[in-house]
Formats: sequence, structure tokens, C-alpha cells
Amino acid sequence: MATRLRAIVIASFVALTAGFLVGYGLAGKERAPAGEAPHAVGPQEHIQLGMRALGAGDFAAAERLFRGAARRRPRGPAPHTDLAVALMYQQRWQEAAAELELAQALGPDLPEVHFLEGVLARDGLDDAERAGAAWERFLTLVPADAPQAATVRQWLAEMDSEEAPRGGD
Repeated sequence: MATRLRAIVIASFVALTAGFLVGYGLAGKERAPAGEAPHAVGPQEHIQLGMRALGAGDFAAAERLFRGAARRRPRGPAPHTDLAVALMYQQRWQEAAAELELAQALGPDLPEVHFLEGVLARDGLDDAERAGAAWERFLTLVPADAPQAATVRQWLAEMDSEEAPRGGD
């Protein structure tokens, strides 16, 4: 009886091990970039973790995570857009501009790219004309009643009033 029980345990172990190995071999895996080990964490998880880091004010960690997402999804605009935000919080305006330019090339009709380009131009590059053009483009891509559209229209109006000549000056 003990021999039979031992044979059942060994057979079960072999069957489970074989099943695990076959399943592991057949499971779809994300291919890691050349020179990197495969990871269970893909671009979407990097973006989610980056957003948490951004929310916690850890902009360096957010940058690192968004760069990881961009490496794993180089043709996706979202990681580059998110990376630009992390760089903007660190006042690394030129790097943020380069990431937004790449995001715009990958997703020219994404409203958030144009929204952020306007913020970058106004706050980081002191370029009101570029900010205005980006926000005008943004307004063509979102519904007129979107809350962000109202904010952008307000910003544009403030920019117009700042540019208007003042009497007596």
C-alpha cells in the first residue's frame, strides 16, 4: 500500500510539473527589449505605477517608470505624454517639449498632447503664441462643453487681455 501511495504522489508531482512547464512555455510573454530581462510588468503597469508616483509627488520615480513604459511601447503616445508631465513638474522644459513632440507625431489627434503643449509653452517656455496655437488645436479636438475646454477658453481670454494694449501706458 505504501508503495502504491508513493507511486501516486510521484505521478501527481510529475504530472503537475509537466503541466506547469508546458503551460509556462505556451503562455504569451511580452518580449523584453534587447539586452533586458523579461518582466511580468508591462507598459500599462509602468504607466499605472508612474501615475501613483506622480500623485505622490515623486517625480523622479514617475519619470523612471514612464521611461520604462516608453521603452516597452515606443510607438505609443501615452507613455511619452506622461513622461512629459513628469519632466514638466521637474521644470525640465526642453526634455518635456521633446517628449510632447514625439507624442504628437505618434498621436496627432490626442487632445491631451495639445493641452500639455500649451501649458509647457506658457509656463516653461514663455511662448504665448505657441501656447495659444496649441490650445486652439485642443479646442477643435474636444467637445465644446468639456470642463477642460472651459478652462482653456478662460486661459486664452486671460492671454488676450494680457496682450491687449493698456490705456495711458
